[in-house]
Amino acid sequence: MTVQEKASEFIAGLAGKQTHSKLGFKLLPSDPVLDTFRHFGFKVVEYDIPRYPLWTALIVSFRILGFIVGSAVVAYGLYHGIAKKSQVGKWFSIFSLISTLLAWPMLTGRSGVMLLDFWRPALGFRSCLLVWDVFHIRSVDEVEGWSFARFFAQLWTFPKELDEINDRTAEEGFERNARIENLKGMPKVAIEAFAMFGALYFIPPFELTRNMSQLAYHCYCDALGVCILMALALFGDGLLKMFGIVINVEMADMFENPLGTTNIRLFWSHWNRAIATVLHRVVFGGGKSKTTLRKKKAAAQAAVARRAHMDGLSETDAGHTSGEDEQASSNGGKKRNASGLKPLSSVNGDSDLRKRKGGAKEAVKSNGNGRSPAGQPAKKSSFLPKACAAIVTFAMSGIFHEHITYWTLGFANGENFVFFLLNGVATVTATWFKRTYPEANAKIPTWLSVLMLHAFFLAVIPLFCSPFIRSGFFVQLEALKYELMPVRDRPRGSFVYLFGQ
Repeated sequence: MTVQEKASEFIAGLAGKQTHSKLGFKLLPSDPVLDTFRHFGFKVVEYDIPRYPLWTALIVSFRILGFIVGSAVVAYGLYHGIAKKSQVGKWFSIFSLISTLLAWPMLTGRSGVMLLDFWRPALGFRSCLLVWDVFHIRSVDEVEGWSFARFFAQLWTFPKELDEINDRTAEEGFERNARIENLKGMPKVAIEAFAMFGALYFIPPFELTRNMSQLAYHCYCDALGVCILMALALFGDGLLKMFGIVINVEMADMFENPLGTTNIRLFWSHWNRAIATVLHRVVFGGGKSKTTLRKKKAAAQAAVARRAHMDGLSETDAGHTSGEDEQASSNGGKKRNASGLKPLSSVNGDSDLRKRKGGAKEAVKSNGNGRSPAGQPAKKSSFLPKACAAIVTFAMSGIFHEHITYWTLGFANGENFVFFLLNGVATVTATWFKRTYPEANAKIPTWLSVLMLHAFFLAVIPLFCSPFIRSGFFVQLEALKYELMPVRDRPRGSFVYLFGQ
């Protein structure tokens, strides 16, 4: 630092002006992003926003963490002390835990920190499903083999399943370090942080949307959809990876690049797998007894080749839908966990392991285009039950999001439910078309498929985004952005018009 810079800093200090941020970065005179857009002629609108409630956020964060750890301790004690010993104890434990988790946001109320108010009902609702999974669907032998850290992870996070890790270890000949695997995901988390805060510049406050054209509003809602994806990936994956580092449990990724998919079935199989997989597991597998599931597992392992006909809505696929048929058949030899269901953390299995396991697919080819070993043509399973179950899965996802918006924003008007229901109908329709007219489906160019996908999302995305715009959810996140950015004079809220001025 030169003498002149030191003198300027000293004078600024006497005047009561900060020269460096709380994180130690030198303060910039203005927001460089806004300066750049102004330089290129874009219209920038600024508006007043209150400061982000940092201290309240810190206090609420510790309260949430305390509840999560405390409830895991209670659940662990209930399972080993009561639930596994009798049916009455099991159902008492399930009912009491689910009631507590659903009542959690109701009893604590809204704190005013909307980001944390969002996570409270979201985590509570998802853990209700995981209580059902752990206490009812999974076998006692499987759960008894877990440490407390693994039990905690299964109840509150999104870990890779042990069977999946064991398969990978057997294939590679060594066991990967869980903490290192979680650390590998941190660079992606950093990219997601920049992407989310960057997208905030294009999220309009509600007042500016009143005079927008319908097309412009839909386009900005699409930008908000990208911001929501980045926010969920950032705070979801980031927190999961940090939890995994602390408790030494390898975490799965919440998202598998949904924006890189080419049709709606693949999009939803790659979107927020942390909730999609458990919803699918409960809807498709939760009502089956463990005996039925064990028989199903044995039958699946004995007849790998018969899976060549899978249609993308099979109950053995994780997520709202599976991937393409080729990916489904390549999973034919994939082991299920002790409950007989596909692991929660896997949509198509570990990608590295999947590349090395082509035996099942080759077996199908050698038997003649999907024919069974006996030479009989593979019979397609009934589509209607799977389609109905898929619609129910999407409907449950809609209820889940209405639950979140009510306890986060203070209202729930059904828009999110309709959004997910429409996506469920579209997914089932696309699967039916692919199943009924495979040749016509194969002739659809990739660019046209992508165009149809995003045209559909452009049409329905306001149903999902409008509640967040009306409530100012992302305006508050913008206040958080300016708490983190090293800018000398605290900026006001800002919105960059890309079009539709």
